[in-house]
Amino acid sequence: MPDETITFELIRKIQREEQRSPKLSKLPENFYQNVRNYIQQKRTILEKMEDRRASVEIKNIESLVEDVFNRRERKIMTQAVNAVRVGLTVENLTEEEKEFFNQALNLIKSRREKLLKDLLEKTEEKKEMVTLIVFKEAVPEFVGSDLKTYGPFEKGDIAKLPEENVKVLIERGLVEEFKVSK
Repeated sequence: MPDETITFELIRKIQREEQRSPKLSKLPENFYQNVRNYIQQKRTILEKMEDRRASVEIKNIESLVEDVFNRRERKIMTQAVNAVRVGLTVENLTEEEKEFFNQALNLIKSRREKLLKDLLEKTEEKKEMVTLIVFKEAVPEFVGSDLKTYGPFEKGDIAKLPEENVKVLIERGLVEEFKVSK
């Protein structure tokens, strides 16, 4: 969208579009800079005229611009999350918003890589690692903590037993523990 003259009506129109649509609406080029200039011009007029209506108009303009900004910021964050998760592309960003989007995108990617992948890798490691024990000496048959019968075991035998039983056997010095990946 080419440069448009910024007016209260245009800002209100953009605010309504942002309010109605879940996607970012297309803004005129240099929108934020032009709005900044528009507000400065209004303030200059206010100072000269000392008109209360102009003061109310400026507050209304600022309120609309803040609403547009907040809505777009929320949509940009949502789209950054979606872009990381499923690779969706984003449209209708201003130059200022592109920088914000890229920073958010990088932060979200980094966080996901750091926390989520680490969490999933550790879960997978636990699934893939099996704890086995090697008997250092003969052990007679016994009932395990899971009420199953185990043994008898000879020196050098390898077995997989319930954790509670492994702890007791290690404490007594009867076995050595080692982990094997599946």
